[in-house]
Amino acid sequence: MIVNPTVQGTMTHDTVTFEEGKTCPVKIEGTGGGLSFSPGGDMLLIGRFPDPSPKQVQAWSGKWRAKLITESEFPAIPIFGVGGEDWLIEAPCNPSQQEREAPGFAEAFYGKDENIMVAVLVDSDTDIIKKIAYVTLDDMFVERLVISWNPFRFQGDQYNKTFTDAEFATRVTDLFKTRNSQKLWMSSW
Repeated sequence: MIVNPTVQGTMTHDTVTFEEGKTCPVKIEGTGGGLSFSPGGDMLLIGRFPDPSPKQVQAWSGKWRAKLITESEFPAIPIFGVGGEDWLIEAPCNPSQQEREAPGFAEAFYGKDENIMVAVLVDSDTDIIKKIAYVTLDDMFVERLVISWNPFRFQGDQYNKTFTDAEFATRVTDLFKTRNSQKLWMSSW
């Protein structure tokens, strides 16, 4: 399977090709799930995990569920149940950073006729793409995500609060210190 989504860099928009069995063309640090949006509203999730098992590769093509972790005065964090609820992937994403990289992404994402996320599974040990899946997202999930991110998209002022990348990372770390993924999944909507 070959996919050509638009992936943004610092205010530039390049088309890259993702192909199963090939090296991931996007350099990503660490492991876990990372979200990216194009100005056209395309949503990309890259999951980097060490040596994904055959069961994980199979689950990647299975049924996905999407929820939002919501905290007071904090943008909602997408969390995905991959192939059921045994494998949970959190995908923290700072809306104000996304807006700088892909202006207007929220409106474009919300305005799409079909809410499809491209999900790319990468072996973090080798950087080889193991699986690519097209995940259909529930309209309610998309609507709630965009609404929850709207106040955090632009530069903060007296009426809204945005977070620098450092503040965002600290708040996400603090959140995951208090509850594990399973507890967050159970309390999310």
